Amino acid sequence: MELVKPDEKYLSSYAEAVEEDLIHKSDAVRAFGDPDTIIEKSYRYEHGIDLKPGYVKATTLWLIDQGKFIGEIGIRHELTPALLRFGGNIGYKVRWSERGKGYGTKMLRMALQYCKNALGLRRALITCDDDNIASIKVIEHNGGVLEDRVTNRLERGIVTTRRYWIEIER
Repeated sequence: MELVKPDEKYLSSYAEAVEEDLIHKSDAVRAFGDPDTIIEKSYRYEHGIDLKPGYVKATTLWLIDQGKFIGEIGIRHELTPALLRFGGNIGYKVRWSERGKGYGTKMLRMALQYCKNALGLRRALITCDDDNIASIKVIEHNGGVLEDRVTNRLERGIVTTRRYWIEIER
């Protein structure tokens, strides 16, 4: 199992994850990006090319297990006032067919080492919806300490957000 930057050799498996998401969450926003543009888009985010106002550099990593795309984790290199309320440094998604198998916890653990080694971060903010039990478990299993809950007005409505800090250098 490894974290890798988006790579063409895993695109067909990534596309399968996109299809799974559409089948299981057809009325919701897609969890994953367009397979035709994801590699270029990831590169542009990582290098800060043509970012929208308020966006920051971010590294996208894919969790690959035995050649199969399992999930994606995005690591924002810095925090803005908006990201301090919602989004934080790290966001992650596990493909539909692989949820509930511990991959989210493993992926976050590996990403925290990347934050430390590649970006020099000593701590990371991770947020999740107050009712997202799976994400709460992933964060807490990786040492997340709940700082508070805040109310955010998002496109999908008013959401209570949990804000966790993880000390990376323990």
